[in-house]
Amino acid sequence: MLAVYLFAVPLALILGFLATSPGEVTFMLVGILVFCLALPLILKWHHGLLVIFWSSAFGLFFLPGQPSLWLVLAALSFGVSFLDYVMGRRPFLPAPEMIRPLIFLVLVVLGTAWYRGGVGIKALGGAANGGKNYVYIFAAIFGYFALTAGQIALNKSRRMAGLYFLSGTSFALSNLAYALGPAFYVFYYLVPSDAAIGQAASDFGVNDIDRIQGLGEAGVAAFCFLLVMYGIRGLFNVLKPWRFSFLCLVVGVSFFSGFRSILVLLALIFAFQFYFEGLFRTRMVLVMGGLFTCLFLSVILFSSQMPLSVQRAISFLPVSVDSSVRADAMGSTDWRMQMWSIVWREVPKYFIVGKGYSIDPTEMFLTQEAIKGGILGSYEEALLAGDYHSGPLSILIPFGIFGVLAFLWVLYAGFRVLYSNYQYGDDKLRRINSVILSYYLAYVVSFFFVFGAFNSQLCVFLGAVGLSVSLNGGVQRKPSRAQWTRTSKQPAFAKELGA
Repeated sequence: MLAVYLFAVPLALILGFLATSPGEVTFMLVGILVFCLALPLILKWHHGLLVIFWSSAFGLFFLPGQPSLWLVLAALSFGVSFLDYVMGRRPFLPAPEMIRPLIFLVLVVLGTAWYRGGVGIKALGGAANGGKNYVYIFAAIFGYFALTAGQIALNKSRRMAGLYFLSGTSFALSNLAYALGPAFYVFYYLVPSDAAIGQAASDFGVNDIDRIQGLGEAGVAAFCFLLVMYGIRGLFNVLKPWRFSFLCLVVGVSFFSGFRSILVLLALIFAFQFYFEGLFRTRMVLVMGGLFTCLFLSVILFSSQMPLSVQRAISFLPVSVDSSVRADAMGSTDWRMQMWSIVWREVPKYFIVGKGYSIDPTEMFLTQEAIKGGILGSYEEALLAGDYHSGPLSILIPFGIFGVLAFLWVLYAGFRVLYSNYQYGDDKLRRINSVILSYYLAYVVSFFFVFGAFNSQLCVFLGAVGLSVSLNGGVQRKPSRAQWTRTSKQPAFAKELGA
């Protein structure tokens, strides 16, 4: 008790004093103290925390650069897991398909960064911007190994896989905080405010379309959660209609984000899951055909009466939408086309050795001022920052052809791991494995043909593969003929012995 009083009381007084004088240094000190107090919990549950918060929007505002929570957890979990591995306590789960492509990718990224002047992190005192992109790439790779450092128990598999996806609904907290008013802006210490820009632009008259952007990623996360819990068969169970009602609510709410890519992504996930559940051979094909026909007819009849953000999400379909929505959607497409026409001219220049992510702050400032003065197009800032809104260009320009080859190798290896676990994994994990595989393939298609960003989406691909390896205890292989014969004869042999 004496030790408790000597430690806890002074610490409580210090924290109380710091809480009355908030500032950047204060937040950092409080964060360090909270981290020290939480260290025993992190050492015990670091792997589970990483799985749960991998897809979340939470960030740590008191750290330089305000990194995402999953990034910090990935670093901590990898460090703890590597120490356990060195001490011989717990090895990493085997997934040899992923080792060589990831090593190749790391070498390409490091080589490009070294050739283009190093990794500049302005938040840490660097002279250049753009180093944060390198950090997120390496965090995704180290996070993958951290995910494969521990196996999730079979009786917890559905719960952990569900939480992995469900944490993505936290992207909607930014929009919720803005809608509730200034009293709730404290939530922006926990989640970034980027998703609320569309709401603010609408309120201040900058944009006529009130886009609730966080609902897009939150809708995809909730959709995958429902598939993990029930699958397509369970969602369309007529004896439990509330599941289908909740599915309709999730899909409908995601349209308020105004992103056309969200509708495409949801359709891809559903189509792949429909195939992997084997429903294309059943009467469900007719049911789905009739359902989607009725849905499409309803959209055609009532599209012009829907909210503007929903109209924008469906504007690529052959339906009637408001003229302002059509103009906004066409303007976004033209903006991308203009930028891509300029970027493709740069491809020969960076075909062998990529451009990297390093950005001169002075050049960025001059570009922003030129855009304000109307000298340069609005896409020039995105062009300089490497935000090409195109998956292939986001890897080809920064890292050249070798980066493209490395990334394609990683994607192919990840597909092999996921498909092998889906094909030969435990029957109790079959639905979960099919959802992860559908999620992975949908993002691959979207990355190359709809929207992609290598630096921010590498964690999506590696996270899905790492989760599958953790759930299945590695990569499940097709049993050999001898193993199959031995396993099939085991029960009869045991019965003969009277076991």
